[in-house]
Amino acid sequence: MSDLPSTITQEDRKKVQNALKEMSDSMYRVGAEKDLQKDIAQRMLDEVGVNKAAFNKLARIYHASNLAEEAAKNEEFMEFAEAIMAPAERQIGSDND
Repeated sequence: MSDLPSTITQEDRKKVQNALKEMSDSMYRVGAEKDLQKDIAQRMLDEVGVNKAAFNKLARIYHASNLAEEAAKNEEFMEFAEAIMAPAERQIGSDND
């Protein structure tokens, strides 16, 4: 049993062809935007010295407007990492409590 239609009308064929063109155009625009984003990140590295990974992370946070949420996640992670890497007497659930 196939997920493809067993018959297709000329009208449906035209709809699919139009949708394929529309999808291809969208993919072209996405590719162009990704190239632009790479160029912007490279420019920030060249002009300001901000490495690409840091700039891209900042851009994602800026775009999502969630700096506070990211800071809270980072703080939570840092507390976890500190507890994992701390000496045994300071670890979470330590028997030395």
